[in-house]
Amino acid sequence: MRGPARINAFAALSLLLALGASSVAVASDEIRREGACSSGGEWRLEVRPDDGDTLRVRLRIEHTPPGDEWEIFLSDNGTRFFAGVRTADATGEVRVSRFTRDVAGSDKVKGYAYSRATGETCSAALAYGH
Repeated sequence: MRGPARINAFAALSLLLALGASSVAVASDEIRREGACSSGGEWRLEVRPDDGDTLRVRLRIEHTPPGDEWEIFLSDNGTRFFAGVRTADATGEVRVSRFTRDVAGSDKVKGYAYSRATGETCSAALAYGH
């Protein structure tokens, strides 16, 4: 390659790398933590930006008996933004997805779940800051 062809190839490669890097940066804004509940279940807490001042928070509990009712609480920096009851589906999963305001600095997001049937508890936490 000579002259303009080399410059065009370099520019195209630079553009592709820049676009790829920005896609990775968006995906890397999500933070995910996983852990064990008190009696064999497992939890996963995910936080990612939704728009300029909102975060999407997801709490998932797995490996629990289908049909079990769970009391679930979500908080951000000590302020509760969700409290409710969810029932485990046929595969033994419980899911909650809610939004909270993204505060300046670090968001300390916590999830707590309690099985009414078995007494099992799940306690999840992570710090989200960008």
